[in-house]
Amino acid sequence: MPYPFEHLRSDAQQAKLFREKLPQLNAAMPEFFRTMAIAQHSIAQKNMFGNPQGIRQDLGFETALRLVLMAGLNERLFTINEDTKSLVNLLRLLVLKWYSFGNQVDACLYFGHYFYAFQSHSQYAVKLLMEQSRLVAPEADKVVPNKEGLALIGMSPEPRWYKSVDGVGDKLSTIFLEIADLATVDAQVSGFQVHFKKSNQYDLRAPLFIRADAIEVPEVLNDKVIVRCPHCGQKCRGHYFRHIEITCPKCQGHWSQRM
Repeated sequence: MPYPFEHLRSDAQQAKLFREKLPQLNAAMPEFFRTMAIAQHSIAQKNMFGNPQGIRQDLGFETALRLVLMAGLNERLFTINEDTKSLVNLLRLLVLKWYSFGNQVDACLYFGHYFYAFQSHSQYAVKLLMEQSRLVAPEADKVVPNKEGLALIGMSPEPRWYKSVDGVGDKLSTIFLEIADLATVDAQVSGFQVHFKKSNQYDLRAPLFIRADAIEVPEVLNDKVIVRCPHCGQKCRGHYFRHIEITCPKCQGHWSQRM
């Protein structure tokens, strides 16, 4: 079964820039991907009754993760005081970028399994590794962010989220998260935690958490629907159907979304 991001590819120029702008990460990522691919192969094995077979063989994964975190600190993609959730989100973008250079999809699937389905455990592990690196990490207040490196691994354009009956989608891409793969969070910051526990279709293009204030809820009036253009913010009106396609009268931007 193909995964939603499986055909994502970066060109040779992007790979060259990665080697030049992020040399330490370029050296650390192959081992990180190797350990995750081994771990994914292990947990994917089933016995004759369809149950998981054996113990997950991910020895070396946390060591490889530590090296990636240290490389990211040295490359100034984040600081030692970085919020853990923000840090994991940066790791997600980094893994997605490295995959786009033609690397193993199995490694991405294990990343999804570990960081989406077991968020509390994985985030605690990352926090612990960062604390252990505090003595050798650059002081946070003296770090100048590597804007070129961050731009290189970032998603462009930024997602424009909307709410539908079945889940949450992005107007600017094919990302759609079924409601069964989300958990509602009503804490200091409300929103949806993305876990993929129902479908196991880990889409690394989606963040681990989507803030409620970043999700547009369409206005429905009789048989009409009012939504905002993801390009310019103009309010647009259309007929209410299960799936709608709209062209903005202001900027002529075109998009589709589910209702």
